[in-house]
Amino acid sequence: MKTEQQLPKNIRQIGSPVGHTKVYIEDYVITFLNALAMDRNTFVRGAILFGEKKNISNDTVIFVRGAIEGQNLELDLDEAVFDDAVWREIYQQKDRFFPDLEVIGWALSRMGFSVRLNDKIKKTHFENFPGEGKVLYMVDHLEQEDAFYVYRGQDLVRQNGYYIYYERNPMMQDYLVERNQKIREAQSYENMLEAKRDEKVIRQFREKISKTAKASNRRGMLRKVTSAAAAAMVLVVGGTMYYYAKNDTSVDLKDMVRGAVQTMGDGVKNQISKGEEDDEIPSTLETEEETEETTQNTEETSTQKETSTRKETSETAATTAASARNTNSSQTYTVRRGDTLVSISKRMYGTQKKVEQIKNANGIEDGDHIYPGQKLLIPNS
Repeated sequence: MKTEQQLPKNIRQIGSPVGHTKVYIEDYVITFLNALAMDRNTFVRGAILFGEKKNISNDTVIFVRGAIEGQNLELDLDEAVFDDAVWREIYQQKDRFFPDLEVIGWALSRMGFSVRLNDKIKKTHFENFPGEGKVLYMVDHLEQEDAFYVYRGQDLVRQNGYYIYYERNPMMQDYLVERNQKIREAQSYENMLEAKRDEKVIRQFREKISKTAKASNRRGMLRKVTSAAAAAMVLVVGGTMYYYAKNDTSVDLKDMVRGAVQTMGDGVKNQISKGEEDDEIPSTLETEEETEETTQNTEETSTQKETSTRKETSETAATTAASARNTNSSQTYTVRRGDTLVSISKRMYGTQKKVEQIKNANGIEDGDHIYPGQKLLIPNS
């Protein structure tokens, strides 16, 4: 005795199905199609439907048991292109996940364009899914509207409703598991690329900070070395100047030291400025310090010039005195501003013990009663 095919009992009715053609779609499949319509729903999305057609109780019953996303379909709002490459991929997926089912139709999601047919959509169906009982499922997630169309009598006829039924459906589950795995892998790959981009940005930032720090360290080291050298120069030159000034009362020790320090200070400042230009790192603080030092330099310029003049005069006089000591005849000395008998004695004889000899030779009785321009006789030692 032949057992009659039974309809699923665990079902949910959508709309008001009437007539002798009925559509049953499995819950995993309808859930997948609706998710596809929501995912990146500004795009047109397509899918291929797998199932079977049966006659039950004088009714034509179409069971939709599986679906795969049409990833390589060329879709726009009005038509889809099914070329040889697309069909080859479709049948590879079918043989892998739905070997016992046939291509029963297709699904089309158009966000915001309703579920009404047009001539281009009909043409696509007639060319790629010919035959009685082939279905088209259309969905518009924005309008929360969907509809099944069945090819019947040379046309696509809209169904007033359909049924969702529930079963284990391991074939569809296997497809969804693999698809989700691929999605996760793709997301992981994108995350990896994003992480690499972030890592590159961080590395470039760190390199920039490192270069800035190295430049700052070089500038700081230059200051320290230059300052130490300047301090050493001050000690050496200061000691030397003090020695000569001690033996020459005509030279103002304070003026000499101030002039020397000023000169070395300018040199140190120029070296620091040059180092900063090489590093190409501007410093507002240093600019302000240089401005302040320049102001001080201007105030001390006249003092420095006067000190330099005195130093040159003293050196000339010392040379003259040395030449005089090497001769056996007396000579004259013209008194200059600031001269004293003690300073003249030191300059001409290298000692202040010859003051009385100079006084006696020139008839000077009253201490340092001399004046600029006066001619003094300097006897041989």
